[in-house]
Amino acid sequence: MAADEEEEFDCASAYEALVEFLYLAPVGIIKFRPDGMIDMANPAAAQLLMPLADDGDMSNLYKLLTSVAPDLQEHVERYAPTNGQIFDQMQLLVPITQSTLMLDINKIDPRTLMAVIQDITDLTAARREVVRQTHSQRLLASVFMRINTPVVVVRADGFILMANHAFQGLLGYDSKSIAGLNISALLPLDCAGAARAARAQQMLDGGCYALPMEIMSKSGATLRVTMNSSLLRETDSKQIRVITLTASDAGTSAPGVEGANQVEVLSLEALREAIGADWSRISDRGLGLAEQAVKRLLGADDILRRGKGDSFVIWFADGDQSRNAAIIARAMHGIRRVFMTEFGSKVMARVEASSALDAKRELVASSMTA
Repeated sequence: MAADEEEEFDCASAYEALVEFLYLAPVGIIKFRPDGMIDMANPAAAQLLMPLADDGDMSNLYKLLTSVAPDLQEHVERYAPTNGQIFDQMQLLVPITQSTLMLDINKIDPRTLMAVIQDITDLTAARREVVRQTHSQRLLASVFMRINTPVVVVRADGFILMANHAFQGLLGYDSKSIAGLNISALLPLDCAGAARAARAQQMLDGGCYALPMEIMSKSGATLRVTMNSSLLRETDSKQIRVITLTASDAGTSAPGVEGANQVEVLSLEALREAIGADWSRISDRGLGLAEQAVKRLLGADDILRRGKGDSFVIWFADGDQSRNAAIIARAMHGIRRVFMTEFGSKVMARVEASSALDAKRELVASSMTA
C-alpha cells in the first residue's frame, strides 16, 4: 500500500514538474489539433502570438498565422505520415512588431500536433548583415533565383532550405510558405518505395538519380515531371540535395535528362490477386526465388531491392531506356515463370489465367489506339 502511494506521489510530482517546465520555458510551446484548435499554449507562446490576434481570438493556430503563413494548414493536412516533423526552422516575418519568429511543427499522432515558436529577430538581423557584406553570396543567390528551371535546395533529411522563383511559380507557393517545409509534403506518396531506395543509394555513392512522377500544385492541377536529385557535400557530415523538376510527357522522360528512367518498380500485386488465398503460404519463398531470377538479368552495376508491399525496386546504372525496358519485360516474365513452376498446378493455372487476361487487355488497348 505504501509503495502504491509513493508511486502515485512520484507521478504527481513528475506531472507538476512537467507543467512548470512548459510554463517557464523561454520558447513558445503549443499543442493543437489537425483543424488548428489550440489545446494548450504556454505564456511564451501567448506573448509571441498576441500581436497576430487582430480580434483577440487566440483559439486557432492557423487563424493566428494566416497573415504570415497563409498555406500552413494546407501543408499540415497534406503531410501523410502518421507522425514526424512537418516544419523545421520556418521563419515568419511579423510586420506589426518588425520581428522574425521561427516555427517548428511536429505531428505526434493523427489527432495531436505540437508547435515550438521563438523570437529570432536579433539572430536574423546579424545573419542579414553577414550576407550584405558578402557580395559573392548575393550574386550567387540572385543567379539561383533567376534560373528558369524549377530548383529547390533541401537538407539530407528533406527539409527545404530555399526554392527559386521557377519552383515557386510551378507549384503556386511563395518562399515563405515552403521554407522549412519537408519536401515530402509536396511530393506524391512513395507507395512502392522507389524514392526511398533511390535516396538510400544516393547517400551511399553520392550519385544522381531521376524519378518520373506526378505532383499537384496549389491550385489542384496535376503536373507530370521528372525529379532530378544531386547531392552536394559541404563536409563529411553535412549534406544537402539540389532537386530540379523538368516537364515530361506520359511514358517519356524530360528532354535532355540522362537516366530519367533509372529507377523502376516491379509490382507483384496482380500476381498476388490472381493467386488469392495461397499467396500468404507461398509468398516468402516465391519472392526469394523471384529476386534471384531478376538478379540474373541485371548488369553488374544495377541494383535490386525489395520495395514496399509485394514489389521490387530496380536501380539501373544508366539511362538506356530500350535496354531497361527489355530487362523489365524479361523480369516480369521470369517472375511469372517462378510462380508457375514452383508451387503446383493450382497456382500455375491461376497465373496462366491472369497472364492470358493481361495479354488480351493489351491487345484490345493496342487495337483501340491503332
